[in-house]
Amino acid sequence: MMAKQQQTDAVRCVIVTPEQTSLDTHARSVTLPLFDGLQGVAHGHSPFIGRLGAGEVRIVGEQGGPVDAVRRLFVEGGFVEVAHDQVTVITQRALPVEKVDVAAARADLAKVAGEAATGDDAIDAKLRAVETARALVRAAESRR
Repeated sequence: MMAKQQQTDAVRCVIVTPEQTSLDTHARSVTLPLFDGLQGVAHGHSPFIGRLGAGEVRIVGEQGGPVDAVRRLFVEGGFVEVAHDQVTVITQRALPVEKVDVAAARADLAKVAGEAATGDDAIDAKLRAVETARALVRAAESRR
């Protein structure tokens, strides 16, 4: 009975990169890093399409696991569509947070932040790269 209830109150979460489908599961809720803040989604959520920022997708209560277990994946921007109890994330990169090397992420942030940029396009690209590197460091450090 409990499994059936979890199934009907669940949302399907699909995360796709250019190379593969990184995740396809059902969960109680999904938290998304939109470009302008976090957005939680659960069963019955209103449909929307949004632009993702760099950050963590948190999947809570994944089917087949403990009710309050959290799976965390770092995504590097992209888009999300929420409709009919399904969350579809399309992103350049999806990486399980537990596989992120904190020291390497910090080194990458320092390298990107230290690079010179001249011209509007180069400065914008550098700012986006620094923001993405910071988000990866935050995700890696928060798993501790």
